Amino acid sequence: MLADRNINESRERLLNAAEALFIDSGFAAIKLKHIAERLGVKESSIYYHFPKGKEDLFVAVMHRSLSRHRHGVSAAIAAAGDDWIAQLRAVCHWLVSQPAMDVMRLSKSDLPAIDPAAALEIEEAIYTSVNLPIKQILDQAAQSGHASIADSDLLAGMLIATVASIDIIKSRWNPRSKIEMVDILLDSWVDGLRRITR
Repeated sequence: MLADRNINESRERLLNAAEALFIDSGFAAIKLKHIAERLGVKESSIYYHFPKGKEDLFVAVMHRSLSRHRHGVSAAIAAAGDDWIAQLRAVCHWLVSQPAMDVMRLSKSDLPAIDPAAALEIEEAIYTSVNLPIKQILDQAAQSGHASIADSDLLAGMLIATVASIDIIKSRWNPRSKIEMVDILLDSWVDGLRRITR
């Protein structure tokens, strides 16, 4: 029992370290030795948890991260009530509270470097975890007449990319918190959607 708990804790530490490095530098730039160095372990010990190596570890990291996103986004929407703007705000606040996911790098560099079937699974998980819930909020806003939305899928993707880009803004450029910046962004974005309906 204690041995199982130690194995699980060791695996979680490994996933946490790998996630931080993959988020910062991407799949191609990170080697197992970098992860092992961060943990202070031998590279061979990573194979105990992920026998197929780096790609196996990367896929596990992505699935864990996207599961966290799916649950976090769902909980944020549920807690926000029925107002579409409050739902979008809750989702955006939740997203900026997480390590930024560079979806552009994922699709242009990371996913093409792994097994196509695994890449497709991750793409689908990204869509269902984050894009689809935002698309559904936008569709409901359009159906209720609260917003004019030509392409909710496109707008959902653009909102996610814009919110993720807040992470690169340095405090010397803008002293606001991420939450304050996302609120300004969202208010401007929503005003544009509502303005179209007038």
